[in-house]
Amino acid sequence: MKIKVQIPFKEILSAVKTMSKAEKRKLALALAEENEQYDEDKERFIEMLLNGPVYSEKEIRKIEENT
Repeated sequence: MKIKVQIPFKEILSAVKTMSKAEKRKLALALAEENEQYDEDKERFIEMLLNGPVYSEKEIRKIEENT
């Protein structure tokens, strides 16, 4: 089960400021990993779009005729 909690940014920032250096390092690494995963997903999506199937001129004309 997932629970979603809305925490104001100021409260998060305040909590981070109270962390030890080691905890901040762990948090920074976790955020960097998450960001890397997002970048990889984004790159794969762009690659899929660029390498996906495309309509031929004939197909485009047929679509235009039908609309």
